[in-house]
Amino acid sequence: MRKIILILFFILSLNIHAQKGSSQFSFFGGYEHFPELWESKGYNVGVEFKHYLNNHIYVLANFHAGINDGSKTTNYTKGDINYNFPLTNSVRDYMLGFGLGGDLLQKNRHKIYMQGTAGIGSSEQYKDGIILSPGGAYDMIKTFEEKSTRFAISVSAGYDYQLTKWLSVGANYTGWQIGYEYKNSINAKLGIKF
Repeated sequence: MRKIILILFFILSLNIHAQKGSSQFSFFGGYEHFPELWESKGYNVGVEFKHYLNNHIYVLANFHAGINDGSKTTNYTKGDINYNFPLTNSVRDYMLGFGLGGDLLQKNRHKIYMQGTAGIGSSEQYKDGIILSPGGAYDMIKTFEEKSTRFAISVSAGYDYQLTKWLSVGANYTGWQIGYEYKNSINAKLGIKF
């Protein structure tokens, strides 16, 4: 416990500005949109590290995890059979990216930025679908599974507000392209400068 208090005291005592050589570690999370699923609403969490090369340009690394679990009930009649299928989906997306960013505006405690990363992403998706039975006599549910690891990119635009010399809060909009799948998210962010 004493070590944790000393580390926190050290971080709090740092004199930090967005200047060459400064760094920032952030946590983010929020709503993520998953198109073409039974339930398009999900969430994402992640971490990000920035290191300033000059007063406005920085290099960054980020890790993102997108999660979606949804369901939908489908009712219909085919022939003389009434169908009532509960369809579900489950998605887990992960991305590790490296890239560049820049502060477009720095005024007092306010900062507006844009950034992009490229890296590798993995996706695991399970989605129920309705198919004909092997004999063709009735409809049935089949779960389709897709797992892949592919090239991935992300692009963000955001706003940060500097609460103290070492602590900032913010929000951003991010598009995530993992392989062929595009998702987007709106996030809240907490940053620590050192």
